[in-house]
Amino acid sequence: MNQNRKWAVETIVPEEVYTDRQEFTDYFYRAAINAIGRRTMSAVLLGHRRMGKTEIFKRVVNRLFFEQDHKDPDALVPVFYELPDEVLGRRDFALKYAENFLRWYAAFRLRDTDILSTQ
Repeated sequence: MNQNRKWAVETIVPEEVYTDRQEFTDYFYRAAINAIGRRTMSAVLLGHRRMGKTEIFKRVVNRLFFEQDHKDPDALVPVFYELPDEVLGRRDFALKYAENFLRWYAAFRLRDTDILSTQ
């Protein structure tokens, strides 16, 4: 298990460049935690291409992965799925999505980010 890795999903933007986004990260983190008790509403994050929307969600997923007690049965299991560039049929999409979900579930419950590697 890779103990040095501080992320479950790799972020691209360095901390020193990633500015003025903490408010969004905090909001979506709290919304996810509140969803456990169904105390949150739907939210949308809109922006032009290349404005950092995916980066915000990667950082939220990383916080959910590491800042919760992974042994708590009521913890929210974070799952990150990036749609592939190629068009998939329903069956292939369902298989890839289910495999991804199971990998994230196991990685979170075992606190082992190596499980997330697809290589």
